Amino acid sequence: MKILLDTHAVLWAMLGDSRLGRNAEEFLRPLAVGEAAISDVTLLEIAMLEKKRRLVLNIPLTNFFLALNQRFTILPITPQIAIDAYSLALPHGDPSDRAIVATAHYHRLPLATRDKAITDSGLVKIIW
Repeated sequence: MKILLDTHAVLWAMLGDSRLGRNAEEFLRPLAVGEAAISDVTLLEIAMLEKKRRLVLNIPLTNFFLALNQRFTILPITPQIAIDAYSLALPHGDPSDRAIVATAHYHRLPLATRDKAITDSGLVKIIW
């Protein structure tokens, strides 16, 4: 694995959205299937966004998740990641963001995110 994607980054990568950072897009382009990863909490966030209609997909959510699973490695929240999620010095309390940063930190992966609080924390390398 070479990079972990935050929820918005994986959505924009999958949907071909121009909001994906140029550096992140260039980093992802040559990667083989499975070399980019997401945290399993990202699946929960995407399901919530779709249920609340803040995300409109042109395919059923199940099919979208199948496509995600074929392209990305899905990393589980381990006990150590759960501990780190609330030990790391992040300025906000969003549990999903904390789990994603802790996952990148634990696996020593750069994180594709435009989240300023995460970027400013300096806890993980950011590619955007």
